[in-house]
Order: sequence, then C-alpha cells, then structure tokens
Amino acid sequence: MAVETDHHIVIINRNYPPRTGVTGESACVLARWLQENLGYRVSIVTVRSNYAGGGSKLDPVGEVHEIASWYDGKRKLLRLCSTFIECFLLVLKARRLKADSTIVMTDPSFLSSWASVLLGRKRHWGLWSMDLFPEAFVASKLVTDRNIFYRFLFWLVYRCPPRYLIALGDLQARYLQECYGAEIPTAILPCGVYDATTVADPPDWKTENSNRIILGYCGNLGEAHSVDFLQSVIRNMDPEKFHLVLTVYGAKSESFLQQLDDSQDGVSLIGSVSRPQLGFIDVHLVSLLGRWANVCVPSKAVSAVCSGSSFLFYGIEQCDNWEMLKDAGWLVPQTSDIDQMDAAVSAILDSLSEQSLESKKTAARDIARNLLDSESHAFSQIGALVTQSQ
Repeated sequence: MAVETDHHIVIINRNYPPRTGVTGESACVLARWLQENLGYRVSIVTVRSNYAGGGSKLDPVGEVHEIASWYDGKRKLLRLCSTFIECFLLVLKARRLKADSTIVMTDPSFLSSWASVLLGRKRHWGLWSMDLFPEAFVASKLVTDRNIFYRFLFWLVYRCPPRYLIALGDLQARYLQECYGAEIPTAILPCGVYDATTVADPPDWKTENSNRIILGYCGNLGEAHSVDFLQSVIRNMDPEKFHLVLTVYGAKSESFLQQLDDSQDGVSLIGSVSRPQLGFIDVHLVSLLGRWANVCVPSKAVSAVCSGSSFLFYGIEQCDNWEMLKDAGWLVPQTSDIDQMDAAVSAILDSLSEQSLESKKTAARDIARNLLDSESHAFSQIGALVTQSQ
C-alpha cells in the first residue's frame, strides 16, 4: 500500500461502478491503481444513470460525485440535448473540485468539447480517448464532415491540446496527435485487458457442444459493427462443425434478432457470457466498419484474446484491433459485395481445424501476457503524466 499524498486526481465519465459499463470499469481499475500504488486521492465525477450491457460490476473506489441524469429515453434529439447539458455539468463539477489533474474520458459525447472550454490551457488535464467525438457523429452517418455543427465541434475539441493523452492504441494516438497538431505525452492503454486467472465451470452451451468449435458474438452490435458479417457467419457455418453463442445488445441488435430464425440450427441465444466463460469460446466474432477506425477500438476483441481465445475480424487492416491482435485472428476484409464476404467467411470456416485453432490460441496467450505487461507500464506512465508540469 502506497503512502497517502495530498495529490488529487479527478476522473470524469458517464458511468462508474456499481453501475455497469466497460468505460466505467476501466476508470475504476485506474482509480484503484492510483490509490493503492501512488497513494493519490481520486475523485470520480459521473452520472446517476445506467448503461445497457458491457463490463463486470466492481466495487467503486475513490470519492464518487454524481449528477442527475436529464434523460434516459431513446428519442435521439432529447438524448442529444440532455447529453450536452450533462457534459457541461460534469466538467463544471470536476473543475470546482480543484484537483491537481483531471482525466477527461469521452463518454458522454460532448465531454471533450466542454473540457476544451472549461479546462482549456490553464488547467492540468488529460484526455482519455474511448470513442472519439465529434468524429463518431460522422462515422454513424448522423451528419457529414461538411456539416457546420460538426465542423464547429471539431474545431472546439482540437483547438486546445490537453497536457497528456491516454489512447486505446498506437493508431488512435497518432490520429489524435495529428488532429491537435502537437506532440503530446501519451500512454497507450487498450480497453478490455484483464487477467484470465478465474476458473469457471463449463457452461451448458459448451458441454452440450463439446464436439463442435464454439463461435461467439458477445457484446454491442451497434453503429460501428456489421450485421452483414454476423449473418454471413450464420449462413456459412456448418452446424455439425460449429455452434454459435449469441448475446447482443445495441442499436442494430433488435433488427438482427428479428431476422434470426428462432429454430436456427447451431445457434444459442443467451442472456450473457461472463468473463470467466469467454475462454470457452474458441473463436470470437468481432467487426469494426472502416469509417470507425480510430474513432473506437472495440474492447471485445481485446478481452477475447486475453481469455486465450482466437477471433475472426471483419474490417480493415489499418485499425488498432487488427494491429495489436492479428497474430491471434483471421481477417475478413471489408467489402460491400455480400457474395465476396460469404466466400471469404466460408473459406476461413472451412479451413479451421484443431491445429489451426491451437496455433491462434497459443498466439493469443502470448499477446495477453504482453497486454498485461503493457497495461502495468501504462499505469506507471499515467502516474507520471498526471504529475508533470504542475
């Protein structure tokens, strides 16, 4: 246990344990490390709300300051206006705590904009980039990059560089440096890293299909992901050889599930897959549409590899998921041609064998060890970054 100091760090994020959400879980892990290893006083500024899916529940650490959620419904315009106000209140609350350094995450979507305005160049703060905004508005096709609202937000976010960056990968970090037009001290901290030491009993979907290769899609099926890819896997997999485990939520999940045949052979729809169960999936399915590269780095791919499993990735090569994890996976190149996609998926599924799976899983275990080492190094970097140039 580190000796307590007077150094005070604030982390801003929309969700935080005991409420679920992978970004809140990441904030909690970092807060615990800063407290236990450096003795820092850590405060969390968050929203009293819930996030659908993602992450495991952890006991919260630090001093938690909550603001009320303005709107939790699904009407997009109301949600956008509510988010704008919530972000203002979150950053204002953090500023009033007068911390030595403030770590601004990017959930909700206007946090980086308000940090630029309310923290600016006079205060010591860093940006912890999860999904990037306003770029996500363009990637999700809500606006074009010529939209005056988008151009103003982009200028607002990148006019004022933070003192330091925490990025999900090298490519995302490089993108941010280019947007800010400055060399900013940066720590690379992928989201979804964990130590797969907890042993779980095999779930029913594993024991009942012990003679099959288990495929799995576990997590968000949102704007950044491809329903076509998931449907292609279902079309092209042999149920005598494969069994697919599905647990999905997000913007595209409802329409996908409506199209899924309830009697589909070789597919199990389940409520959730816990972290200790991830390793029972042989091949995790992951997709990231090319326009979302750098904007987000799906944590499900990182967690899949940390569990010791392989993954099948649909997307482009020039993204952090593939750059970091490619030795443990297979790539289906992004295409608008469904027949071409089906051919690529079918070829990979047909080639899967016990030997090829074990080769990828061995690579996954090696990558997982490296990711854990890199996470430890990143925490130490962050500990130094939050104290520099005070």
